[in-house]
Amino acid sequence: MRGPVTQSRMEEALEYLSDTDEACAELGADMERAEFRAKRTKSTVFTLSAGSVAERNALADTHPDTEAAYEKYFEAHRKFNAMRNKRGTESIVVETWRSLNANRRQGG
Repeated sequence: MRGPVTQSRMEEALEYLSDTDEACAELGADMERAEFRAKRTKSTVFTLSAGSVAERNALADTHPDTEAAYEKYFEAHRKFNAMRNKRGTESIVVETWRSLNANRRQGG
């Protein structure tokens, strides 16, 4: 967190949370979509390959198309987690501000 938890900082956190609801959901969907595509790419390579099951699995795992698809998945995963983590931090700011103000009301 940056600096003290002031009302201004809490309002900034609330604004971020409300502004990123849809974007976070979209990043989650992007991540799931990328995972689906990576698995489908691997399955396609496996199906089109020749050899034993072990050989076909090895070819599917190491095929450039599979690797590229999983790289897209990992990047989508990273983006989603970055936003989810930031939203978690902003939620902590709001809760900290609430707690500080409750303590002030009780003490004053």
